Amino acid sequence: MKHRLSRANPPQAMQAQSAQPLASVRVLLVEDEFDVANLLLFILNEAGAEIMWVTQSADAIACLQEFCPDILLCNVRLPDRDGDWLIGEIRRAESGTTQHLPAIAITSYTREVAAEKMLQAGFERFLPKDFDTAQLISTILDLV
Repeated sequence: MKHRLSRANPPQAMQAQSAQPLASVRVLLVEDEFDVANLLLFILNEAGAEIMWVTQSADAIACLQEFCPDILLCNVRLPDRDGDWLIGEIRRAESGTTQHLPAIAITSYTREVAAEKMLQAGFERFLPKDFDTAQLISTILDLV
């Protein structure tokens, strides 16, 4: 399932840039938990990001070419294949090119072993799902 959310220009187009720190950032969100996805969509949209939301790894692979994201935000556990499989496929496709998609793994499984496994798989950052908004936005900005 794919959902594309583009940030529309509000009537007050003269809003301060700091109110939308992720303006012009394209985020591929891979999240199957609808409550978490809705929260992330709200945060990212309010920050000015353009978002493509999918619920499965296979859909994420299909979206990479058509959406051309600046960053991947991916749940570790997904219904078809987990986040480590997805990032592995992305890193293999990037091999031998100058392309590199920054990636953040998110999960409610916060054991140190899980974080280390995701970082070794190819994610740059690992965030627990109890992150705060400022932490999420600053992590994205650090990577893009």
